[in-house]
Amino acid sequence: MRTIEPKVIYIAGPMTGLPELNRPAFMEAEKALTEAGFVVLNPAWLPVGLPPEKYMPICLAMLDAAGAVYMLEGWEKSRGALIERSYALYQGKAVFEPEKEGEME
Repeated sequence: MRTIEPKVIYIAGPMTGLPELNRPAFMEAEKALTEAGFVVLNPAWLPVGLPPEKYMPICLAMLDAAGAVYMLEGWEKSRGALIERSYALYQGKAVFEPEKEGEME
């Protein structure tokens, strides 16, 4: 596994249109990543009620503070997660796709 300094990670994944905005998956990932020693930036904690395009600047600011991004299952179908992944790659951040790579070590 690549070293991430600082050990801060952002969770990206689908939310819009999913039951409970997919918050259970975000919270489960947050718990696992925290147990693995990461400081986790989780957009699922943001308040409900804004249109999706208003969340993106907030999420990108969170991603700016992270050294890596953790992609939740189904990210490929999420406009927001696609933007976040592209932004992270553009900045040279580590991107983890556990469903393709296995769990993080």
